[in-house]
Amino acid sequence: MKQTDRSINIVDQDKIEAFKSYDLTPNDIEFIKEVCKEIHEAIPQKAFNCAQLSALLGATITDHSSIPAVVMSGHLDYNNSSIFKCNKPISCKPGLTTINEIWDGHCWVEIPHYIIDNSIFRTVYYGNFPKKFKQQIIKQFGQGRGTLISPAEQMKTIGFEYIPCFEIENVIIDGLIKGI
Repeated sequence: MKQTDRSINIVDQDKIEAFKSYDLTPNDIEFIKEVCKEIHEAIPQKAFNCAQLSALLGATITDHSSIPAVVMSGHLDYNNSSIFKCNKPISCKPGLTTINEIWDGHCWVEIPHYIIDNSIFRTVYYGNFPKKFKQQIIKQFGQGRGTLISPAEQMKTIGFEYIPCFEIENVIIDGLIKGI
C-alpha cells in the first residue's frame, strides 16, 4: 500500500499532495541523517519517549527544510505481532503547555516515501520491552542502532508495520518538546 493511501483519512489533502509532489534529494537525506544524530546526542537515552523524540524530529525538519513532514501516532507491529496499540490521540489539557504524560501508542515521523522512527531502538535497548521482540530485533539489527529509516512500502519486509491512527498537531508537538 502506498504511503499516502495509508494516511488518506488522517492527514489533510494538502499534506498528501505535498508528499506526492516532493522529490527527496541526496542533500535532504543527509540533512535527515544529521538531524537524527543531533537529536540522539542531545536527548538522554531512555525508553518509551517516542512522542517527544518524534515531535522534536518533525519540528526540526519542518523548521529547517522544505521537506514535508508529519508526526504520526498509531499502532506498531513487529513480525505480525502487536508491540504498541494506539487507542486514542495524545491530548493536551486546556491551559497546559508542557506534555509528559503516559500514553499508549507509538509515534514516528513520515516524510515523502519514508518512515523515520528515532525511538524504537532506544525502547528496545533500555526499556522493559517484551523479551521475544527484544531478542529478535537485536538479532536482526544489532546493538547500538539509533534511528530506523526505511521506505514506507518496504517497512513490512523488515518486519515492522506502522499503522497510522492520528496526526499529531502542532500544539501537541510544541507541548511534547517542552516536556523533554
